[in-house]
Order: sequence, then C-alpha cells, then structure tokens
Amino acid sequence: MDPITAHPYLSEEQQRELLDIATSLSRPGGGILAADETPKAMEARFASLKIENTPEVRRKYRQMLFSCAKEDLAPLSGVILQNETLYQKTDDGRGFIEVVKSLGIIPGITVDKGWVGLAGAPGEVFTQGLDDLDARAKEYKSLGCQFTKWRMVVTIGTDMPSPRAVEEGARELALYANICQRNGLVPIIEPDISRDGDHDVKRSLAVNEFVLSTVYKALADYGVYLEGTVLKPTMVTSGNKAPAQAGPDTVAHLTLLALSRHVPAAVPGIFFLSGGQTEEMATDNLMAINTYKGKIAKPWHVSFCYGRALQDSCRAAWLGNEDNVDKAKLAFVARVKANGSAASAQPE
Repeated sequence: MDPITAHPYLSEEQQRELLDIATSLSRPGGGILAADETPKAMEARFASLKIENTPEVRRKYRQMLFSCAKEDLAPLSGVILQNETLYQKTDDGRGFIEVVKSLGIIPGITVDKGWVGLAGAPGEVFTQGLDDLDARAKEYKSLGCQFTKWRMVVTIGTDMPSPRAVEEGARELALYANICQRNGLVPIIEPDISRDGDHDVKRSLAVNEFVLSTVYKALADYGVYLEGTVLKPTMVTSGNKAPAQAGPDTVAHLTLLALSRHVPAAVPGIFFLSGGQTEEMATDNLMAINTYKGKIAKPWHVSFCYGRALQDSCRAAWLGNEDNVDKAKLAFVARVKANGSAASAQPE
C-alpha cells in the first residue's frame, strides 16, 4: 500500500524521502549513537579521566570510534554528529560524514544551540536555535546529513514542569520539525525529562504522559509529517536520588504504558536516551522493554539512542592514550553489541 497522501506542507517526493530515511533508521535491531557532545560537554566527560579537551583530542577520540570494523558497528543504523565534527577529517584525509557512510551508518546532526532560563519560571529552560535553522538545515543536507536532533529539556521538581514550559518546548519542537522536514531532514523529537531528583516512578510516569501528550498535540497542530520523524524519549524511571529504585520490569511496563497512550503508531521508531543511567542499567531496561510480555502493543521499532551508555567504558579505557586505542575500541564494540541485542530482542 502506498503510504504517501496529500500533505499541506510537503510534496509526495519530500514525504517519500523522509519516510525512507526514518524507516532506514528504524531497521530491525538498529540503534543510534549520540556522538554529538558539545566541546563543553566533552570537557565534563574528559575531566574526571584527566583527558585534555581540545579540538584535536576530540577529533582523535571520534576517529577511534569510527575506525571500528563495519561488522562490529552493524547494530548502529545512525549516528548524531556534532557541528565541529562535520568539518574535521580523519588522519587519512576523509571527512567524518564520508567515514560514517562507508560503515553503512546514516549521518545526522544536532541542531539546537543549547538552552537558557525561561523568564518567570525559575529552574526551567527553553531551547535556542530556531532563528537561523533553515539556512543551517540546507547546509547540513548539502553536506550529507539525513536527520537532525533538537533537545527539549524538562525538569521534575515540586512545581515543575510547569504547563507553560512544556507547551513552549513542544511548540519549539514542532517548529524545528517543520523546518527540518522541508529541507529533507528527518527530525528526532527529543523531550528529555531529567532523572535528577528524588521523585518516585509514579511521578515520572505522570510527567512523561503530560509531556508526550503536549508534544504530540503540538506536532499535530503544526502539521508535522509523523511518518518522517522518530522519537527520542526518556524511560519512566525513578529519580536518581529516590530511596526506592524501580526495576527493569516496572520500567518496561510504565514506559510502554506512557508511550502507548500518547505516541501515534505512525511514528516509525522510538530510540530511548540513556538519561544518566549507567551503561548496564540502560541496556537492561531496553531489554526489558523489548521482551515485555504484557498486553501493551508496540507498533514502533524500539531501540536506543545512547551517548554515555555506549561510550563511558570506552573513554575510561582510552584515557587519551594512543596505546589504549585497541582496548577502548573493544569496550565500545561490546556496548554496541549488547544494546543491539537488546534492540532486537523479542518476548519468549
């Protein structure tokens, strides 16, 4: 059956291209590597390991990731790159997009410009980057990028998130998605609900449902082509300071409950962010979600879009030392393989 129908903002050709990219990202067992840490974020990652944070060190680190064998990176259907990385080259003179594509991985790019405080809403933020996004999207597409990421940050607190902050974040996500789609780029929809805090898993569920419902209403209001998007949500977990921590079975049940209530089946893929989970926790929870035996339907491809949960042990093995490259690559490949297994798992 031809899935292409009339759309108010996109031609049939545009819809087909977006659908092809989104379904390719959502191929069986495929997940996404988030290698889009900003230089400032990399400074935080490197500091505890006493790794120098310079453009050259970051280039060498990412070169190491993409020098792994193609078959070892087979579970990766996509990678999100950082703007800096797009214009760097490997030691043999190849651009990173060329290297990524040679590995059979779809290149994407993060396009938001971080966030600032939301006036009148202490502790809450809004994301920046819409002003020149159309021009940047055109450039990224011309360079070979096929999808984009924009992060909406949500904090759970006594009086947070406020409806105003969530509605503003959802509106920005919808506008971002419109701009990227008309430029041939599949937008990742990322409502990032922080685990920081002592809230219990029931509070996390309530916030997840509120955020997802608000986001998908905004996407509908702005005419976003859902078949040409993928979702990057948080799992429903306890706050990281909560005295009682929900186990994988509870996380799986409540996460799927929230998603099934608010995410349309038209969305091809759901790629969870790790959100401060340990490597093992992120993998165990993804495995529990994909092997869930309850009666909640999963009409989407369900996988991972991890940064730290794929790279923490790799960085710790590397330590910025060329002598440790082989050991670091083994650690990285081990996490890719474990999460690929979790992404392709089925209930017994």
